[in-house]
Amino acid sequence: MIQLKLHRGPSAICPSCGVAGGPVKTDTVRSLIRKEKLGEITEGGYFFCKTAECETVYFMEDGRTFPKGDLSVRVGIKETSAPRPICYCFGHTMEGIAEEIRLTGKSSAARDIRARMKKEGCSCETRNPQGSCCLKTVEGFIGAELQKR
Repeated sequence: MIQLKLHRGPSAICPSCGVAGGPVKTDTVRSLIRKEKLGEITEGGYFFCKTAECETVYFMEDGRTFPKGDLSVRVGIKETSAPRPICYCFGHTMEGIAEEIRLTGKSSAARDIRARMKKEGCSCETRNPQGSCCLKTVEGFIGAELQKR
């Protein structure tokens, strides 16, 4: 069994890549894991690995992991081919945002997400593999794409 070193604050080290991951709720993991893997989920202590090249998506302090193949959704930041989801509630993809910027010089994705969150609400906690709102990630991606121009 792999022993994990804990960092200060709410993070732990991914046993696959050695990079600190952030906490996610058990409900997030449960909602995105394939049905045949649901029996492997226990309460508490899950972390999300943000390393793009790492196959592990979720891990626990005891060394258990759930790789990309165990999820029922594509994890956009870990994918190299389209479509790479970036907003799981409203269907925005990295490719769609990049194309809009290429064609118009700007992106309406963040504005669309904000408007729809107010109108429809969102389910980021159970739809986004990171278990949190995608808006910051979307805005960062838009900024990076705009800088490429």
